Amino acid sequence: MRRRWFLSAWPLALQLGLAFAVVTGVALGGSGVLLLGQSTARMLEERAASVTAWGQAAAALAAENTGEALTLALYRFHQQSGIRPVVVDGSGLVTADISDASPLLGMELTHPEVAAALGGRVETGTRRLAGGEWVMYGGMPVVRNGQQLGAVLVSADISAVREAQRGLVRQLLLVAGVMEIAVVLLGMLLARQLTRPLVRLRAAVAGLAGGRLETRVEPSGSREVHDVGEGFNRMATELGRLDQQRRAFVADASHELRTPVASIRALADALLTDRRGDIAVYKEHLADIVQECDRAGRLVSRLLELARLDMRSEARGTGAAEPTDLRQVAEEVVHALEPLAAERGVGLALAPGRAVMVHADSHLVETILGNLVENGLKYTPAGGRVDVSLSAAGGMAALTVTDTGIGIASGEQALIFERFYRVDKARARATGGAGLGLAIASEAAMLLGGEISVTSEPGKGSQFTLTLPL
Repeated sequence: MRRRWFLSAWPLALQLGLAFAVVTGVALGGSGVLLLGQSTARMLEERAASVTAWGQAAAALAAENTGEALTLALYRFHQQSGIRPVVVDGSGLVTADISDASPLLGMELTHPEVAAALGGRVETGTRRLAGGEWVMYGGMPVVRNGQQLGAVLVSADISAVREAQRGLVRQLLLVAGVMEIAVVLLGMLLARQLTRPLVRLRAAVAGLAGGRLETRVEPSGSREVHDVGEGFNRMATELGRLDQQRRAFVADASHELRTPVASIRALADALLTDRRGDIAVYKEHLADIVQECDRAGRLVSRLLELARLDMRSEARGTGAAEPTDLRQVAEEVVHALEPLAAERGVGLALAPGRAVMVHADSHLVETILGNLVENGLKYTPAGGRVDVSLSAAGGMAALTVTDTGIGIASGEQALIFERFYRVDKARARATGGAGLGLAIASEAAMLLGGEISVTSEPGKGSQFTLTLPL
């Protein structure tokens, strides 16, 4: 089982608010670090330029003075600038400081700035002393008459720069904290506004799952959430339609089964209470009982056929697809229904033509064509005709059943493929129809990847066409 992230159990509004806060914190943190780095670098650059300028001035003094005059000049320089200069010779030994009593006199300085200055380069650098102070050093070569005599090392306190840096950090943290609080509050409000349609949709889903099929939502929110709301309403409408269709199916099936059962019961009661013992009456009643049993059996068979088709449709199956000769199937169906046509006084014929091969379940094709022909025979009066024809064009095969029966009004042509729907209910009762034949044919056609179309005119007959891919 896949483990859930612990935040996934939190409300979506809270998750979005936290996401806004995290993104804002990362953005502010990155911007703050960049700003702090740039500000510190700029201040250090400015301080380095100042130290370099003062260092060059100290180097000029060292080039012009010697002995006590140099010491006095360095002392005055220190008093004026606050920067301490130290003069070293070519080997790095200290030769002059701001005081004759300086402990640095005679010491060798190993600062990298001194080594750079003795090499003729100007260089600055920052270091933290043992006492915690930050100092910037600058090394400048001392040149007299084109000849380098040594170098000057100057040092300046840059604690003010570090203090300014710390002050900037405090300001950034304060601003970031205030903005984070504001972002969290605004993010929560915005997230609640964004998730409000989803909360309503969740309540609607719970209602629909609880059996309240009339539940609907008012689509709102972003385009995606709005589309989800509309999709939910369409789904709820379709579920309501299917539930209503199911209820109607159960009611109609119960009614259709109740009719032959009631007839059988009435006939059996009549036989039980008949004291005359007339054998002719017995035979008549028993024949009626057999007829009603056949009627009930046909209805049950068709209900089972529909159930099988529904199961195959849910499994997305097309049955045992195999090369099938549609003309051979049509010949078998016509031959099987010729006795029914003769009994009703209706002509039944298959138009001549060539074989047409498709890759399909031959049993389903036979079921469809049998229902279409039987339907035509039921609703065609004596003396009429039912003709079956076969054609192929444009990569599609067409089986057409044409009758000269009572026809179908245009307003009812879209309904005749629904279960238990009958155009002429009185005639259907007389012919034993239950309104399932065309429904079975339509379901089977969809399983085969085809479709059934109808053209009809009341009083002039109907034409049903099954199209299948070759």
